[in-house]
Amino acid sequence: KRKVMAKKVYIRIPASIGNMGSGFDCAGLSLKLYNEFTVERAKATEIEFSEPPDEASPEQVLSLFLKAFNITMKISGEKSFPVKIIMDNNIPFKRGFGSSATVILAGVISALLLTDRSIRKEDILKISLPVEGHIDNLAASLYGGFAIGSADTVKVVSIQPPEKLIVIAFIPAEGLSTKLAREVLHSEVSVSDAVYNLSSTGFLCAAFFLKRLELLKFGLGDKLHQPYRAALIPHLKTLLVYRKPASVIGGCLSGAGPSVVFFAESKNSKRALLEVKNIVREEKLKGVVILFYPGGKTSWKVVK
Repeated sequence: KRKVMAKKVYIRIPASIGNMGSGFDCAGLSLKLYNEFTVERAKATEIEFSEPPDEASPEQVLSLFLKAFNITMKISGEKSFPVKIIMDNNIPFKRGFGSSATVILAGVISALLLTDRSIRKEDILKISLPVEGHIDNLAASLYGGFAIGSADTVKVVSIQPPEKLIVIAFIPAEGLSTKLAREVLHSEVSVSDAVYNLSSTGFLCAAFFLKRLELLKFGLGDKLHQPYRAALIPHLKTLLVYRKPASVIGGCLSGAGPSVVFFAESKNSKRALLEVKNIVREEKLKGVVILFYPGGKTSWKVVK
């Protein structure tokens, strides 16, 4: 005898820094900043937000959620049904913090929970990946912490970041379309650029797995996407090259941008935060500077 299906579920999913430095499309870091979703069976499908979504229409967000939800239902052999989604949206859209990945994960997880399916992170990832297209944000948000993943084998290795690591983000007032940011990339790269990123990614992984944060300085350099995206993001070179803050270990573009993130030790947090704020003010850049703590992960529960 099959037990009664769940009627209402709650899912909490963290923001993430995709493309983490040299880890283009494969490495990410989660942040303790969350989108929260309450999803329940309903007579008609609708979505509500705690704040009007910036840079994305409610229809776009709902469409992405339903795409993931309906694909999961089809894979599970279930018939789709209407749902009401209440989204407490704290992660800004089109700023490079994996907001779309949180919507996709919520769609997949809620479909599995509402049809009484057993949930394994490997299954969530396999279903989500074709919808999202790349693994870095999904892996970091789902598994938590620093995650490196392979889209080919759908395999993830993750580790919680050192407690002394903090993230300072410059989040511009205007967003950037991921589609546009991908269009400027080159389909072919030189062997020397590929080798540079391979070397850099080795240091990036070592920094987290050996908990040697000083190695981040050598793991954040990239030649696969940041040089090309700099044409769309004028403040990128300003912040990472010409005016790099003295008390940070290093920085990179967050996801496809336009946000730029810096990494520092907690003992230097006040000084690093002030330096970034001063540079942003002096350069007359429009946006906000926020300090984040890394390491959140996805959680879920059946409410009723």
